[in-house]
Amino acid sequence: VELERSGMRNLYVGIDVGGTKIAYGLFNEKKELLGRYKSATNPQIYPEEFGEQIICEMEQLLAQHGFSFQDLKGVCIGMPSSVDFTNGVVLWTSNMVNIKDFHARDYFSKRLPGVEIIVDNDTNLAAVAEHRRGAGCGYEHIIYTAISTGVGSGFIINNKLFRGTYGGAGESGHMIITPDEGIECGCGNRGCIMSYSSGSMVAKHIVNAIKNGRKTIMYDMVEGDLGKINGTVLNEAYRQGDELAIEMLEQMGKYLGIYVYNLFMAFKINCYIFRGGLLNLGQPLFDSIRRYLNRYYKDNKHEIVFKTAQLGADAGIIGAVELLSSNGE
Repeated sequence: VELERSGMRNLYVGIDVGGTKIAYGLFNEKKELLGRYKSATNPQIYPEEFGEQIICEMEQLLAQHGFSFQDLKGVCIGMPSSVDFTNGVVLWTSNMVNIKDFHARDYFSKRLPGVEIIVDNDTNLAAVAEHRRGAGCGYEHIIYTAISTGVGSGFIINNKLFRGTYGGAGESGHMIITPDEGIECGCGNRGCIMSYSSGSMVAKHIVNAIKNGRKTIMYDMVEGDLGKINGTVLNEAYRQGDELAIEMLEQMGKYLGIYVYNLFMAFKINCYIFRGGLLNLGQPLFDSIRRYLNRYYKDNKHEIVFKTAQLGADAGIIGAVELLSSNGE
């Protein structure tokens, strides 16, 4: 796609910050993708260093296509964090523990004068993308859930992204299900949904089980380096019939089934769109979620639809440009 270099601000950059990678998308005013850039996430990085990384990598992306910051109209950054959307503040980030109380919108506004800056939760961006261009098309209400390094959701209600009073709605993975029990999550609590069903936390459950004497082929798969246990290892071990891997999938299904049940009882939203690396576990995971949902949902007169997200890794950057082109709504 070509873009006339008119000297006007007519470019958007969408940024999707994940637990392991940062994805950038360069778009024109027609929301056509012009280019991409990817880098690794540093889980120990601090706000100022993180901000500088984003600026430098945006500059590289623009330069690769013959542009500069002078061509930018807007930048939208999706963070894997609790975000005060109204004030543009990243409150805390469970998988980037030092990114907290970061006044991100102010920071980037100072670095990029004249550029519209939107800071939102990464799952919100993906929810917008799937609702407007993906699996949620045609539904007035959806709940989009990412099951990856963490667990988070985006709510589309009456065809609009719902952010709540402080702009941080959607941290449903941190709803407490077993108070003060289990592994402590990055949110500071024990017993939240995410602590039982996210990739990073399931890996901790597996490591703890191995340290307590459980036998599993996952130990041999990583040659004893427990730090290498992740969703990919779990997936392969499950396919080989490993007992611990099967237990972990069942654990995920149980707590995600309760998660869907609770959200359905609260909102009566019937469309649930799932995305994330752990969905590589495939139909067995969906079957487990559905089985636990059905155990608790007694009044099954209303259909509850499960869908797999359609936009893949581009959902975040697509949602970012959608928000920029619609004034953040």
